[in-house]
Amino acid sequence: MIKNIFPFIFAWICLVATCEAQDYRYVNTIFPGSVKTAGIVYGTAPFLNSPYMNESLVTTQNLVMDLYQPQNDTLTKRPAIIFAHPGGFVTGNRTVDDMVAFCDTFARKGYVTATIDYRQGLEISDNADLHYERAAYRGIQDGHTAIRFLRANAAAYGIDPDKVYFGGSSAGSFIGLNAIYLDTNELPSYVGPVSYTAFFVHYTGPSLGNPDIGDNLAYKGTPDGLMACWGGVGDTLNIGTNNTSPVFLVHGTDDQTVPFNSGPPFGYSSFSNVYGSHSISIRLNTIGIPAKETYFVAGRGHEFYGTSNGMWTNGTGGNAYWDTIVQKSTRFFWQLHKPGAAFTFQANGMTVSFNDQSQGALAWQWSFGDGASSILRNSVHTYAAAGVYAVSLYISNDIQSWDTLTQQIMVPSYTGLQEPSGEPVRLYPVPASGNVTIIADRLTDPAKIKVSDLFGKPMHVTASHEGKKIVLDLSGLAKGVYIVSIPSAAGPLTMKLIIE
Repeated sequence: MIKNIFPFIFAWICLVATCEAQDYRYVNTIFPGSVKTAGIVYGTAPFLNSPYMNESLVTTQNLVMDLYQPQNDTLTKRPAIIFAHPGGFVTGNRTVDDMVAFCDTFARKGYVTATIDYRQGLEISDNADLHYERAAYRGIQDGHTAIRFLRANAAAYGIDPDKVYFGGSSAGSFIGLNAIYLDTNELPSYVGPVSYTAFFVHYTGPSLGNPDIGDNLAYKGTPDGLMACWGGVGDTLNIGTNNTSPVFLVHGTDDQTVPFNSGPPFGYSSFSNVYGSHSISIRLNTIGIPAKETYFVAGRGHEFYGTSNGMWTNGTGGNAYWDTIVQKSTRFFWQLHKPGAAFTFQANGMTVSFNDQSQGALAWQWSFGDGASSILRNSVHTYAAAGVYAVSLYISNDIQSWDTLTQQIMVPSYTGLQEPSGEPVRLYPVPASGNVTIIADRLTDPAKIKVSDLFGKPMHVTASHEGKKIVLDLSGLAKGVYIVSIPSAAGPLTMKLIIE
């Protein structure tokens, strides 16, 4: 029993230390670099033999990824993001500029990242649509395989297996989108055995099988969240209410490669229509799935963040849109795993009790606005002076994801509220209900009697008075504790009023 508790204690100490440091992991760049492990085999699959005409001729080959981890990171449980390159299922590889940049950028923020190769190759001189759809489906299968691999090997790479995300550009986005939206019971006919003719020769293509084939089939092959840049799906009707993985859709309205709305990819009429990000967004709205964000840019085309087939068009880096997409995707992915900060407070004079109402937090740090702090979940703090203070709560969870909330509180200038001694003032009944009567010998101006809550907010009451007797109508006030300020010849007097 004692031996087993040490890992828990160590994890708790790490969480508290992180909470105190407040490094804002996953949002800020907090690591000096990324460490790349190249050529990791994440599965095997049947590759078409060139020139791709006979789909029965295949060779089993390795599927390969490069994995990036934050340099000098000690955390052993981190979210992961897989990035898939563009190229129309014909060209491109895991080393193109944008995929490597995404991997390095997000690894420096604290993620484990990977960029993958997937199967390519198709023959489009005959039956172009059939071959293109089957090529895309092979890529979808490889995306599933990569996701399952990271879940199965989460401990080896310091990954949280329940937080494996996906990001893609163009063809890579097709892989991610269909990994989410194409269910096993929705597989189109082209996935099964097919017959076709190429250059006057008849061929038979084998069934491609389910989206999940190969190793690690005990693990889920769909991502827990997706960033899809200028991607699409074959049919938005495949998107059902069960397809709830959050998505971030990025697209230019003038995209001529993958249409923003719908149309054949590349404008090639031999291909069937695909449905781009705008159509996907409309479908999600229609079926009531709110878990999406969009960044649609008017007048922009394909890969508008400064690449062509994944390579920088200026040779050095992305444009201003690249920076915007990195910022937006940073926030999108962080929102998928952050806890939710919330707290309430209650004051008793200069002492304020703070009660945590957060979701998913394992460590807390309070900043009370006067230089004092606490790491207790629920804290009590006594202020030395009255005033308005900005109180902040920073929380973190088991993967050091975080959230913070700041609220303004008012500490009243009175530290204790009792009937002043030696002053002929009475307030009754106590507690009051409906109205309260004040009797005082030396009121200077009964019309200036004020009622406020414990934080000084004025309350609206009406008063009627005759001589030394004043009646306040409390019918508009809720139950609670209030302060009555009474002017007198000896100076202002404050008294506590309880309404029940």
